Amino acid sequence: MRWLGILLMIFVLLPSSAQALVILGDDVVSVDKPIEDDLFITGQSININAPVDSAVIAGGDIDINAPVKGDLFVVGGQVNVNSDVGGKIVAAGGMINIRSNVARNVVVAGGQVRIRSTSEIGRDVLILGGSVYNAGNINGTLTVRADSFQNVGTAGKIDFKRAKTDMMWEDEASRWMSTFNVLIIAGFFIVGLIILRLFPSSVAAVDSEIGDSTTIKALMGFVLIVATVILIIISAVTVVGLPLAVILSLFFVATLMLTNLFVSYSLGGKISAALKPDLNDMLVFTIGYAILNVLFVIPYAGWLIKLVSISLGFGAILYALNHQRHTKSEVVPDSI
Repeated sequence: MRWLGILLMIFVLLPSSAQALVILGDDVVSVDKPIEDDLFITGQSININAPVDSAVIAGGDIDINAPVKGDLFVVGGQVNVNSDVGGKIVAAGGMINIRSNVARNVVVAGGQVRIRSTSEIGRDVLILGGSVYNAGNINGTLTVRADSFQNVGTAGKIDFKRAKTDMMWEDEASRWMSTFNVLIIAGFFIVGLIILRLFPSSVAAVDSEIGDSTTIKALMGFVLIVATVILIIISAVTVVGLPLAVILSLFFVATLMLTNLFVSYSLGGKISAALKPDLNDMLVFTIGYAILNVLFVIPYAGWLIKLVSISLGFGAILYALNHQRHTKSEVVPDSI
């Protein structure tokens, strides 16, 4: 899984020279004026028609029609990169077309990936997908793991292996990027902002647990999830334990729904430290939430990343609750 490590490192090494952030979100977003900042966009239909410094984009149909000075991170149903990118591209989606020059590396995961003849890649290219076509000029190594691969372009070196992929990936990507799922993602984003605003101390407590012994918390979280499911099932088969099963189920489902929100905040905190240390909590959460959802749609590894995120968040929440309980129990009333 070396490629996954490479991908995660790319996300962590966001441009450290960023001076500001511009965040846009709507059903239809069109950038028609130059933006000399780092751009974060979510929407169903997104068009970049003016130069930007760098961009993190999540949406349905995405068209990059103007130069991107730095790096481009994008996930969508259909992604068309029609203008030059001065840094690297990390993309995931149902169909991805690259028709322009890219100065550095390209990492792509998608159902159909097309590098057109008008494209020149400055360094290496890694593609994970169902159907891959290359007609461009790649100066470095072209690594492909896909069901089918056609190469009519050039590359310094080609490394192709037929992947045992899920033939339903393209349909799954389309469903993931459907209007309903985009609304669900947007809804959870709003819930996360509300929780961060109303319960900042609780978010900080869970964030502290995530940062402390992360691997242990993830493993314990997974064990506790399995144990909770077993307990709910055992309780549900008895009449006496049915109320307990209902209460546990409600708590369990609510906790699972919140896990990724807490992990998003922690991930955003680590990444924002590389950007600029004085970002406010809302922007920290936004960065982490956008990147975590991008990681979730990576073929083959997305489900594993989601499982780790849920387990880590679940374990951290329970550890934080337990720590709070012990803290309260240690408070002894003053003697009369």
